[in-house]
Amino acid sequence: MGMSFYVGTPPRTGREYVSRPDQPTLWERGQHTSFMFCAQLAAVEQMLRMPSGVVDTGMDEVYVDPPVLRAFIVAMFDFLGHNGSIPLRRMLAGVLQTALFVDARASGGPLPIPPGFEDVEEGLDDIS
Repeated sequence: MGMSFYVGTPPRTGREYVSRPDQPTLWERGQHTSFMFCAQLAAVEQMLRMPSGVVDTGMDEVYVDPPVLRAFIVAMFDFLGHNGSIPLRRMLAGVLQTALFVDARASGGPLPIPPGFEDVEEGLDDIS
């Protein structure tokens, strides 16, 4: 069983959950992949001191706020562009690639990758 990603905000109550309209699934991945992505985003949120726009409800559903996620990705690029740590850049490359994939689905189009991030662009098409 995996986790499903949706655009929007998570329901706050059981009533909201039951009465919400059906939504198309943005992304559906295995439990381990989804858990790791959400956990890594939570760590980057702490590092950047800003929300990612990705909310894991803890009930196999994740909600994505597209404008917030896009701003978070831009902040990640900015941070990595100014930080000289190669190990950190390598650790964040996969998280950034996955965030770019989810963002493109949530926003309806890809975010342009800034110059100097060929390592992030390489293999991006492998994410599904």
